[in-house]
Amino acid sequence: MEASDTVGDLLTLQETDLEILRITTQLDVYDNELAALRESVEELQANSAKITSDKEEAEERVRRYQRAVQAGRATLKRLETRAAAVENMQQHFAVRTETDTARRNLRAAEEDALDAMQDVETLSERLGETEAALAEANDSLAGRETEIGGERVDLEGDLAAHSDSKNAQEERLDRRSLRLYQSVRGGKTHSALASLTPDGACGHCFTAVPKQRQADIRAGRELAVCEGCGVILYAGSSGD
Repeated sequence: MEASDTVGDLLTLQETDLEILRITTQLDVYDNELAALRESVEELQANSAKITSDKEEAEERVRRYQRAVQAGRATLKRLETRAAAVENMQQHFAVRTETDTARRNLRAAEEDALDAMQDVETLSERLGETEAALAEANDSLAGRETEIGGERVDLEGDLAAHSDSKNAQEERLDRRSLRLYQSVRGGKTHSALASLTPDGACGHCFTAVPKQRQADIRAGRELAVCEGCGVILYAGSSGD
């Protein structure tokens, strides 16, 4: 096979590889988009669960402090009954001391109950906002999964067809040329081939090519690689 024919086959293979790259890149974009949406949903779910747990704990504190308030009021009422029945100053001072302590405890329990009720209200608002955001995120995820699902089927079908075409194209190439192409493609560039410029430089990195080598490349006598960037050089058209 002439080098010029091999170049034509390699250019066709490169077009196929670039199309495969485009498809796989788009599939990766879709995967990353869905992963980000799922991560957002999971984060909101975790936030909702945490807020729900905090709200339940605050509600339990409300109940506990309300019981303390009820107990404190019962204690004050009992002390008031005792105060009415004291028989001497010693008993009076003892009841008064207990009453003052009971009032302080009652005020503390009432303040704790109010704080806990405020926490419940705040957490309820946060939970409502989080659940609304979660519902919106779920809707967005479901919508994109449906949209991307249809596009993914088409892309995967195209990918399978191009992969089959790539395999067939590689079978037609001699092993040496294919290994050279794969080696270049495995480097830093997706372009494995570049045409010579009219003044005899690499069309990829513009490194000058020796005149004898230019002649061999233009005559299609050999596959040559650029000494500057390593791409496979070919003659190209007169307009290149």
